[in-house]
Amino acid sequence: MYQLIDFKYFGDKSSTLVALENQANCPFDIKRAFYIFDVPSGITRGNHVNKNFKFLFIALSGSYKILIDDAFTQKEFRLDNPMQGLYLDKMIWEQMYDFSHDCMLLVLSDCYYDKDEYIYDYDEYSKICLGGGYENALLAA
Repeated sequence: MYQLIDFKYFGDKSSTLVALENQANCPFDIKRAFYIFDVPSGITRGNHVNKNFKFLFIALSGSYKILIDDAFTQKEFRLDNPMQGLYLDKMIWEQMYDFSHDCMLLVLSDCYYDKDEYIYDYDEYSKICLGGGYENALLAA
């Protein structure tokens, strides 16, 4: 499952503020946050799936594209608005690319880092999904 989330924001003549809150505009309890920046031209990031983690991707500045894939359907998004985030449930393959030079990508997760949580082999991921090894999260949102 995936969902584009529009964040409520507060603005005045001097600035704009977006607050991210557990279970309010972030559909999970936040346990981890990390950010990605200075991605060289032509580089892709991600190219993996997480077995149990959920994520919220937010382009704080600049832009990038993300291709999501549930082994049945693919969908591409261009994220370039800090007042909007892309929520991804577990078992959704992600590939991020076409980063602008000024892109600052914030990622929130519901779990702490665990190296055993990742699947980097797309064929393995596809076999798991097609074989029903994990609960499939179809891109039917």
